[in-house]
Amino acid sequence: MDPETPPVKSIRRKKADATRRKIIQAAHKEFIARGFHGATMAGIAARAGVASQTVYFVFHTKPELISAVIDAAVLGDEDPRPPQDLPWWAEMVAEPGAVEALRIFIRGAGEVFARAAAISEVLRAAALTDDEVRRTHQYHENLRRDGFGQVLGMLAAKGQLREGQSFDELTDAFITVYGDGTYNLLAAERGWSHDQIMAWLCDVLPGMLLAGPAPIGK
Repeated sequence: MDPETPPVKSIRRKKADATRRKIIQAAHKEFIARGFHGATMAGIAARAGVASQTVYFVFHTKPELISAVIDAAVLGDEDPRPPQDLPWWAEMVAEPGAVEALRIFIRGAGEVFARAAAISEVLRAAALTDDEVRRTHQYHENLRRDGFGQVLGMLAAKGQLREGQSFDELTDAFITVYGDGTYNLLAAERGWSHDQIMAWLCDVLPGMLLAGPAPIGK
């Protein structure tokens, strides 16, 4: 009889997945507490309650590990799906008005920023002095820029974008104002609540990105 029967394989997979989640959760806390360079694989292993060799076996390097931590923060633990598969994304697509569609995006993506902004800033800081980390950071930034560009293109189909700036410039402004640095600054350093940040972004971003109503008589 094959010792690796389907039930045994399923149990092994569940244990491996549980170990991976424990390491990711421990790494998130360790990176936030000590920064990327201050955190060690041994410290992460101790926090996760596993051997250091296990952390290296699963993730190999710290850049690979923090990349997995950010992916997990973006997707979430309770319902790990990309934003495009969540109900608020479909609501945004169905909304005919550009302003309200943008606000649906802001509020929906706000859950991601609440989970991921702090750890993303840890990665950003480490990327300033480490080439391998810089490549990891650039990978995640490219994903984010592509996603925000997709949203901006959708908004352009619903209403006119602000004149005087190119699509790329508007995308740059979008990802800067609604970025991890801005969210983390307001939340961690200025003491704003999540709802305050969302309300401010819903007020500011439509005027930055979308054309205003046409003057009367035009």
